[in-house]
Amino acid sequence: MFEREADEYLKDLASKGLAAETVRWRRSPLRIFFAYLAAKNIQSLQEIHRGLVEEYLHYLKTEHRTRQGRPIAEGTYQDHFITLKDFFLWLEKMGKILRSPMVERPVERNRKHRRLPQVLTPQEAVRVLESLQPTTALGLRNRAILELLYSTGIRKRELANLNVADFSFENRELLIVDGKGEKDRFVPVGDYACRFTEAYIRLVRPWQVHGDEEKALFVTQNAGLRISLRTVGGIVEQAAEKSGIAKRVTPHAFRHSMATHMLRNRADLRHIQAILGHASIVSTEIYTHMSLEDLKEVVRRAHPHGKRKTKPPGFSTRKRRAFGSAE
Repeated sequence: MFEREADEYLKDLASKGLAAETVRWRRSPLRIFFAYLAAKNIQSLQEIHRGLVEEYLHYLKTEHRTRQGRPIAEGTYQDHFITLKDFFLWLEKMGKILRSPMVERPVERNRKHRRLPQVLTPQEAVRVLESLQPTTALGLRNRAILELLYSTGIRKRELANLNVADFSFENRELLIVDGKGEKDRFVPVGDYACRFTEAYIRLVRPWQVHGDEEKALFVTQNAGLRISLRTVGGIVEQAAEKSGIAKRVTPHAFRHSMATHMLRNRADLRHIQAILGHASIVSTEIYTHMSLEDLKEVVRRAHPHGKRKTKPPGFSTRKRRAFGSAE
């Protein structure tokens, strides 16, 4: 019913330089909202009022279920709220509605409910990497991809967009062009990633690439064209399955793992921010919370009281009253 307005809104976001993945994701909250409106027999934008939006937000948080049958996470709920608020502000700006019906309340991510990223241990990361043997052309390409993801912490889109000219073997660095936020940055590359990538470029890529006009660093095996995001995800999924790791491993898991491992080895948070390409240090600070969880686990595992099987005594009502009266 409101798909035309949604298309115009998303095109406007893309024209302002918002990341393509973010633009695509924002369509999902709008479709869920439009389905709710259809169930309520809402036919026009002018019928949408604040009370209806309040009802929808309550439904979203209490009744809506994901495809897996689970309630949406707090962070996802906040993303839905932000998308709707921005959409209605855009409708108001374009003159399609008189005033936004969104509720006026601050929308800040509650870090207590923020889901921490999936992180591999260094041993698990190595198991995933070494599950793909570079004994074939495809194996060498895929191993180089995994090594680069773990070594540099780049996003899967940044990896897929890499050109051969972006890799400097002499300086051991990658040039990330038009990263998230349309910002360029240089990223250092570790020894293993350098060696596997150089071997791929010299031994495999010349036989796979489709013509000299193809500038992509990583190309498909048959067509010889730039690999897709889906291919990158499939390579990581295949490696994780072969490794036997029980965790869900994605390209972004390598990014989170790399940052966490560097922080544990006392890397400066500002350096990690620069490598990951975070515009704000706030985005990088999530890894300090992850390290705090590591410390808590160490205390539970290593502290003498953490090993005791008996439960600590609780306060009875009489004792609480005694302590209260003492104050």
